Amino acid sequence: MRRRQLAHLLIPLVLALAACGNGNKPDPARTLQIGNFAEPGTLDPSKLDGSWEGRIADALFMGLTTNLANGDVAPGMATSWTTSPDGLTWTFKLRDAQWSDGTPVTAADFVAGMHRLMTLVPPSASVSVYFFIENAEAVRDGKLPVEALGVRALDPKTVEFKLSRPAPYLPRLLSWANAAPIPRQTIAAHGDGWIKPENFVGNGPYLLKEWKAGDFVHLTKNPTFFDAASVCLTDLYFYPTKDVIAAERAVRSGSLDMNFDFSGSRLEEIKRNMPGYAHVTQGQRTSYISFNMRRPEFKDLRVRQALSMAVDRDFIALKVLADGSEPAYSIVPKGIKSYAGGTVTLASKGQSQEARVAKARSLLEAAGYGPTKPLVLTFAHRNSGEVPKIAPVLQANWQSIAPWVKISLQANDNAIHYAALDRGDYQFADASWGTITSDAIEHLELIKTGAGSNYGAFSDPVYDRLLEKAAQTADIKLREKAFLEAEARALDQLSITPVIFDSMRQLVNPRVTGYIVNGTGDNPFRLMCTKEAQAAK
Repeated sequence: MRRRQLAHLLIPLVLALAACGNGNKPDPARTLQIGNFAEPGTLDPSKLDGSWEGRIADALFMGLTTNLANGDVAPGMATSWTTSPDGLTWTFKLRDAQWSDGTPVTAADFVAGMHRLMTLVPPSASVSVYFFIENAEAVRDGKLPVEALGVRALDPKTVEFKLSRPAPYLPRLLSWANAAPIPRQTIAAHGDGWIKPENFVGNGPYLLKEWKAGDFVHLTKNPTFFDAASVCLTDLYFYPTKDVIAAERAVRSGSLDMNFDFSGSRLEEIKRNMPGYAHVTQGQRTSYISFNMRRPEFKDLRVRQALSMAVDRDFIALKVLADGSEPAYSIVPKGIKSYAGGTVTLASKGQSQEARVAKARSLLEAAGYGPTKPLVLTFAHRNSGEVPKIAPVLQANWQSIAPWVKISLQANDNAIHYAALDRGDYQFADASWGTITSDAIEHLELIKTGAGSNYGAFSDPVYDRLLEKAAQTADIKLREKAFLEAEARALDQLSITPVIFDSMRQLVNPRVTGYIVNGTGDNPFRLMCTKEAQAAK
């Protein structure tokens, strides 16, 4: 989701010593120093939204399900679950487990967590992802009491979810920290201060030991975790690493064991100088262009088609970035197991850039633009990550259509940029969407009528009907077919146009074991170890 793009914005890299502030130094063989993008705004699972926050919270809490090193979903606090034939009722059976204060983890803790997620003000930006739960949106909007939410404890060891439509991806979504249980007794005693190290209670493999704002977050192994015997690492230190070049140097020197990003332009040099460190894979994220349908220019489909056609996706992905990103001719990225991403594509795929530019010019001329009526627009974009490299290429692509196509660029920090998109205060703009569900619906709901992510206020009843048909289909194969029809319609109407499928880039010291690069970005620390620790066994 959008949250994963905010990580590049925050504070500079500060590499503190691992044992800073501790009387007892951790065992280096069982300690990891982790570059984690940014300072967490919160570690409260009901409030957090960023991947850099979720990465820490996933070590502190465990939901009904959890992730394996390869990105697959596995039982977490739940040992098993069943689904009704219509896909609308899910029942989870809990294992025997304890909070770190010795209190049993019960079904009521999961219900309380979902109630809190739906009622906190301000809410997590991810809350809408859960609106398929029965009455969730109405509860969030205050139209129904929280007790109407379709999550309940049938008994202390059984949690039931009632859904308003089938959601085969529910087990994956429940592995995300937002769906974690909450220690009700601790929150009752400390309020918002429950997440401070001195008050913290968790049910995950690690505990919150220290949080030095702007410096590091220190986690230590949780002896009450149900599977503590299999957890190798005893200490984790997370550092904010906005400066990816400085972080790269820190990984190379051994000050960091890993960093969850590096500059794509340095991939080949890193491979030469740090063999075995660079890991690149196709992430489930699409960077795209949003057309503001409130603007008279973009009410004309021919204008949207022309600007989409002129984008040289291959050059951007393979030459400008050259970091494992791929040109995107579809909205839904590849790598989603339940969906054949890339099956339906833009009609211009396979045409030469020259042919596309010529067609773009004829479309704009047919729409009434030319020397006496130039097309003058401002393209708004983020100034973070690789976007500043892409924006001027897009500008050149569009201005190559004709001398009377004049595009200016407007760069802003992510928060300012997305705030403008939320207000509809833009002409056309870059945006990006990644998923935590690994399901096509999250990408296709970007342009659903009334969706919060539908920045351009696009509305197409035909598309909405196709999307709703797909969402209400329980059969996996029929569901995929219906989503393919919806995506084909979206590509025809072009309220957004895809540009690239972003790569995921990580630097990991080969001393770290149990790490597997995967397209979901889920890398559980409880499954990691080091070669030194393994050798000492």
